[in-house]
Amino acid sequence: MPVAGEDTKSLLNAWKKTNEQELFNNLKIDYGFSQALSRSLVHLMYEHIETNYGNLRGDAQIIYHAVSEQEPPGKSLDQLRLVPVSLTISHPEDAAILREQGVPGLRKHKLLRFANEAYDQGGLLIQEDLALLLTTSIRTIQRDMQEMRNQGIVVPTRGEIQDIGPTVSHKTKIIELYLKGYEYTEIEQRTRHTGDSIKRYITGFSKVILLSDKGYNRLQIRELTNLSEKVIDEYLALYATYKEIGADRIAQITASSGKEFEVKKGGRGDSL
Repeated sequence: MPVAGEDTKSLLNAWKKTNEQELFNNLKIDYGFSQALSRSLVHLMYEHIETNYGNLRGDAQIIYHAVSEQEPPGKSLDQLRLVPVSLTISHPEDAAILREQGVPGLRKHKLLRFANEAYDQGGLLIQEDLALLLTTSIRTIQRDMQEMRNQGIVVPTRGEIQDIGPTVSHKTKIIELYLKGYEYTEIEQRTRHTGDSIKRYITGFSKVILLSDKGYNRLQIRELTNLSEKVIDEYLALYATYKEIGADRIAQITASSGKEFEVKKGGRGDSL
């Protein structure tokens, strides 16, 4: 089976979904510009954006275009609305995964990370996207996804979400396990996420709680935490569910975050 860089026929759909192509299609279809004018405008705008805003991404991240999670099934690829998502190509935790689980384990780890990051930002990757990003074959992606499915791990690709319907984010699932009393090692085994990742998600959850309790609205919480509204809504719903039965752990994590997390509101410093 050819790898992603060679299987051009199978991966054509993934390669077509670039930001330039999306903008080109919008100018040509929505505004009626000629093909030549659309191409010139795309080139001009792309240069301007790359020059002035090309640094608006995290370290070791790329901007990739995924299908919007709002798009229904049955539409052709060139008619689908795309959304830009930030994907983390490399992370310090990858070294530990590679050492402990080898190349196949690292591939699955990154596959799940890409799909979850896109989904948390309102986008859905397709199997061709994952094959391209991981420089492997579509068959390998399908096999990896099946193995994770057998372990009860949902990889939120466009095909999976269409089959099972919308689901909560991986962050919310991990935090719920923590609030139910599971320990870090148990959560790692169940979700294939590292302890460092789990700690980051729990810290983010605690910050949302603290801000909400202080009267900040969703928009302000989003600006202060850099979390999507989708994730914030899930966190608040989770908080409402476990506010009493998970009170001990909630008190523990909010006390820890409260010492470190500071925000400013209306020019006045509020210590959380």
